Amino acid sequence: MEPIGFAIGVAGLANIFTSCLDCFEYVQLGRKFGEDYGKCLLRLDAAKVRMSRWGASMGFGPEQHQYPNKSISEEEFRLAQSLLEQIMDSFADAERFSERYKRHAILQKAKADDLIVYDAKRDLEPKYQRLHQTMRELAIRRQSGASLLKKTAWALYEKKKFDTMIEEVTAFINELVDLFPAAKDDQAALCKTEVSAIKETEDLAMLKAIIGDDDQVLAGTVAEEMQRRGHRVTDWEAKGNAKMWAGDDNAFGVESKSHEFSRFTVSDSAEVRLGNVNRGK
Repeated sequence: MEPIGFAIGVAGLANIFTSCLDCFEYVQLGRKFGEDYGKCLLRLDAAKVRMSRWGASMGFGPEQHQYPNKSISEEEFRLAQSLLEQIMDSFADAERFSERYKRHAILQKAKADDLIVYDAKRDLEPKYQRLHQTMRELAIRRQSGASLLKKTAWALYEKKKFDTMIEEVTAFINELVDLFPAAKDDQAALCKTEVSAIKETEDLAMLKAIIGDDDQVLAGTVAEEMQRRGHRVTDWEAKGNAKMWAGDDNAFGVESKSHEFSRFTVSDSAEVRLGNVNRGK
């Protein structure tokens, strides 16, 4: 089909996209998530960053001057519109489920504590806080324009429902990405920018573990960056008869990576070797 009008295609999708991206901001997680809270919050953060990356690659938001709008056909427009609406429906379905759960918990007064929600600023473990803030800032920088939705925050109280919602959203984002293959190179470039904003190597490792198969482009970029940076080994102790080597065993011709070792103690008969072995022919 012929490309549809610029104003209809791009502006129309941009408005729906903005509302879709806002949906991520309304979600809170209940205290029943327990030790899974930090991981689930970061998984939600990562999905929003990926969504914002797709939008930026299509020319939506503040980065559109760098990634100009793509020409889209009427069929692509309709499909993209449907996928964005289904993402919003996934959030709405989860919200309706949670509202029913909330009403039932109120009737069962003994379960009232199940309705307490986490506050990321106060309750998020320090090991997750830095990465959460970085991911939020990445997504917020790509948002622009007024939301079509005006809502208050709502809470998910069960991890099982969270998993269902995030898996649905991820599947729809996959379809959006595949619908516009010409934008994938721009997304790869944006992904490198995201990874470079994460300064601590342990945060990269945590992110890679949390996203799993949700975002293969990000996972691959993270792995490449971790390889480029080398290892960072900190806050450790070797004692007793321990024998330890921290470094790489490089075959001939393999570039040697630098590593960082800090805040460690060696005691008793422990033997520690730090550094690389670079083999000859």
